[in-house]
Amino acid sequence: MKNHSVGKKSDRQVAWRTCKVARYLLLILVYYSIDISLRPAYAHAEPIPSPVNIASDRRSAPLTYNIVQTDPQAPPTTNINAPNGTIELNAEQQEFNNNTQIITANGKVVVRFNKAILQADRLRVNLKTKIAVAEGNVSLIRGKQILYGKQFEYNFEGDRGSILEARGDIFQPTLVSDLNLVQKARTSVPAGDLPVVEPLLSDRLRNDQPVTNIQSTSSTGIVVGDERNIDYQPTLKPSGKISRLRFQADKVDFLGAQVTAEKVRITNDPFSPPELQVKADRAQFKTINSEEDEIVTTNPRITVENNFDIPIPQNRLLINKLGKSPNPFNIGFDAQERGGVYVENSFYPVFDPRFKVTITPQYFVQKAVTGLNFFDGSVFGIKTNVEGNLSPDTTVLASASIAGLRFNELGNNFRGKATVKQNLNLASIPHSLTGEAVYRDRIFNGSLGFQDVQSSIGGVLTSSVIPIGNTGVNFDYQVGAQIITANTDRRDLIAANKSLDLVTLNRYQASANITKSFRLWEGKGLPPTEKETYNYSPVPVVPYIQLNTGIRSTFTGYSNGDSQPLLGYNVGIQGQFGNFSKQTFDYTGFNINYFQQFRGKESPFLFDRVVDNRILSAGINQQISGPFRLGIQSSLNLDSGQQISTDYYVEYSRRTYNFVVRYNPTLGIGSIGFRLNDFNWDGITPQF
Repeated sequence: MKNHSVGKKSDRQVAWRTCKVARYLLLILVYYSIDISLRPAYAHAEPIPSPVNIASDRRSAPLTYNIVQTDPQAPPTTNINAPNGTIELNAEQQEFNNNTQIITANGKVVVRFNKAILQADRLRVNLKTKIAVAEGNVSLIRGKQILYGKQFEYNFEGDRGSILEARGDIFQPTLVSDLNLVQKARTSVPAGDLPVVEPLLSDRLRNDQPVTNIQSTSSTGIVVGDERNIDYQPTLKPSGKISRLRFQADKVDFLGAQVTAEKVRITNDPFSPPELQVKADRAQFKTINSEEDEIVTTNPRITVENNFDIPIPQNRLLINKLGKSPNPFNIGFDAQERGGVYVENSFYPVFDPRFKVTITPQYFVQKAVTGLNFFDGSVFGIKTNVEGNLSPDTTVLASASIAGLRFNELGNNFRGKATVKQNLNLASIPHSLTGEAVYRDRIFNGSLGFQDVQSSIGGVLTSSVIPIGNTGVNFDYQVGAQIITANTDRRDLIAANKSLDLVTLNRYQASANITKSFRLWEGKGLPPTEKETYNYSPVPVVPYIQLNTGIRSTFTGYSNGDSQPLLGYNVGIQGQFGNFSKQTFDYTGFNINYFQQFRGKESPFLFDRVVDNRILSAGINQQISGPFRLGIQSSLNLDSGQQISTDYYVEYSRRTYNFVVRYNPTLGIGSIGFRLNDFNWDGITPQF
């Protein structure tokens, strides 16, 4: 059989090539089912009777067709025993014309091949022109990848083709295993490994059914400013990626590694019309080199709520296959060290799947403009990051930054951190062992505010959360040891010849936490529909009231003989009312928590000294109108009456995306965050 191998490529290269929507659509079918050099000697051009055994005369690569029909009422089945595996074709009618060299199948065509399923009303393969055409309600399923179209056409000699009215779902996590042609082509697939198609699957795929089992577990996005997460409130810093997307195009043409789509639309929304989608009149994809792909678009825009468009000024996008940032510049905000708004651009001198080095020059725009010092060294900065995987369970992270390039101030502007993390399994319980070295860190310590740590080196062993049987009680602990140089107010520890209030001590710490929550009341959720459950939220909002309790114990010892033992407890009420579905005042989230701890002696350092012994925390998150919510979260030292921290925020929440603006006047920090939610679902998504 003629070899159509796409060449030796890594799994990552194969994944990037296959996810270009059209590249492998009919190639999968044709590659496993048709030998383009075959000219079998069929006896006639009438519909194929059964049973018939037809064998080719190619001695080097024998190809046997077995057409068997054991049930006269059932459609005929064709089994193709090829070197690359078995292909099974079912249709109400099958025919081969020896003169025209055309194989035709009509009526409920189902092709099973190498764990993939293609369904259509009609299928025609011309062995002379090397063109295969599937027509009428075409669907192609391989693993979790699904594609639909009115017509698929593919020239398997010229490696080109087209798809009319294309749409489908792309699931990134299993893309390599689902569509890795190189790996599949090297292994013969026995007939027993063909996908099993449940009854009426073809009919079910051709009728748009409501999607079910919708889940949103991660998100991705950007944050400008402080990235702290606030207890009980929406997570600001996204941690994840978009794993599933829907696309639609009037037509897709592909020639080799180049793909062109007309009237293309892409969204992360499982419902139609999508809340948020990217549109382009025309989009062309092509591979530039082994590391970069290029997308060139005409009239690209973001359509929000299917009502208005936001133009995208950049019509050319470079995509790095290893994950390098495609943006020429990123914008950040840091009022503490960089004077406010700044811009940066990243370079990658070392970048491979296991090890990455990033160098990012920065320019402090706001500081330069307000100080009218556009070329002074103080408005330039740089940061570096090193990320590596020494093994599947061992990661290395290192970072360094200089907030200002005046040489006489480099020591005060430099910050650095290096971490090695090892995942362990101790007594069948996941743990992590982290070794860390830090230079010039800033740590927030309650009413004492931000405190400096000049240097620290050591390690910490942390357990995962351990459930205690079926009691609902959870337990976790950590132990650690460090050599620390940090600020102190203990004059007896500061050497007489030192001008800074710094002291170096060994610190040994062990802590344990026990928590248990009690669900006091739970209301009812809404039906899982677009306009009810998923109107303003990516997850179902169910009313509830919950009691939270916990006990925490910590012992910290220092090499000078001091210690700081702690024993504390907390009790609080947390809950929400409403389903966040109606237009106004249909959601109120709240929390109130009391924490008290009993301390023995105090720490000689300021960064970990406990001074807030009785703390009251409270917050509320209230829907005002539609997707707009206002919130406040605050904590107070009950002994001194001092406000520890207060965050105000405004949130615009939709099913697929979210904006949050936060400001903390107590700490003098703020942030703006945008989050794009990821979804997974069962069923067939409708047209846009």
